[in-house]
Amino acid sequence: MGARRVRDPGVLLLSLTRDGRMVNPLAFDALEERLPTATDCFLFCHGWLVGPAEARAGAERFFSHVDGALRPLGDPVAPLRVAVHWPSKPFAEPEGESRSAKDELSPELLGSLRELARARPGLIERLIAPLCETEVPLGPEEEIELDALIRQVRDGARRGASTLSPLYALSFWLMKRRAGQVGERLGRELVAPMFTSLGEKAPRLHLIGHSFGAKLVASAVLGGLRPASLVLLQAAFSAFAFADEVPSMKRPGFYHRLVAERLVAGPIVALRSDHDRALGTLYPAATWGTQVDRAAPNEGRLRQVREVIARSALGAVGVRGVGAPEIDLVDAQMTGLPRCVVTIDGSRVVQKHEWLIGAHCDIYHDEIATLVLLAAGLLTGGPAGARPRLVPPFTHS
Repeated sequence: MGARRVRDPGVLLLSLTRDGRMVNPLAFDALEERLPTATDCFLFCHGWLVGPAEARAGAERFFSHVDGALRPLGDPVAPLRVAVHWPSKPFAEPEGESRSAKDELSPELLGSLRELARARPGLIERLIAPLCETEVPLGPEEEIELDALIRQVRDGARRGASTLSPLYALSFWLMKRRAGQVGERLGRELVAPMFTSLGEKAPRLHLIGHSFGAKLVASAVLGGLRPASLVLLQAAFSAFAFADEVPSMKRPGFYHRLVAERLVAGPIVALRSDHDRALGTLYPAATWGTQVDRAAPNEGRLRQVREVIARSALGAVGVRGVGAPEIDLVDAQMTGLPRCVVTIDGSRVVQKHEWLIGAHCDIYHDEIATLVLLAAGLLTGGPAGARPRLVPPFTHS
């Protein structure tokens, strides 16, 4: 595929509604117009608690690192940078205001929600009911998470005390489910038809998602996108999502099709970090709770297995149940990446601590940008570090 030199348009922001419909149709028109001029389309999606302005700023910051990693490749690569914004804040806010994740998770807010849950116990049951009503089917690992979440929300509401407010724990699941629904529609109805209509003229597509945004882009593949690479940064969904068989459930994980049917032409890369407190501590608290589980003796082993599944976030422990190798992020620049599902341990790089969430949002690094291009097949590993690839990168036949 030859270069298609055009004026660099910067980052194109695609905004979606909570049910995955277009907010700004002109931006999608611009995407359709620009796709034939690119050799590679990089689509980045943010995670939880991000507004439109933050989505654009975060994508521009991320792509500034990618641009630096692209520079040695020169003219043969004409990138198109796309950012996706989806409604990821569980609580409504006045038009024009933008709150940070710290504001959303403030102790004052969580305290208010606890008081509301104690005063209105019936409210919890009314909020739980819609959780099981979804057009998107659940994987077995998600069924375990949802059952455990509902149990701990009910228990927390009765006790009036839990690590997360019962209402906030519910919002965790609702935002996670929304990411999946929005992603599947984005793939099925909005973006995949553009690539299909272009045929061989379509650029290579590289999907990158952070936190719940990782779930959105993985769901977009189920919806019909066929990327050359898929990079999941601190992914906020189950480590067993790609599993051949989820323990105790005898069924494959929700995203197993991506592996079994080779829906991604190149690697599926999952970055994790030991310093991610959001996924290492808060995710298990939201999905399983923090109380001692007093199971009956004959249920003890099954409960233990399901607790491990429910508490294991992909971005905290890496890929489980599919034989995925694990490579250190720094070492990957020398070894390169296998063309399969792979866990990348970013603990030596992803370390910057933020209040409550640890290093969950510490994704703006040159090493991660290089990882994206290694996954894309545009760079290859070597003894002196990553270098431009001399053979055509991954494409679907």
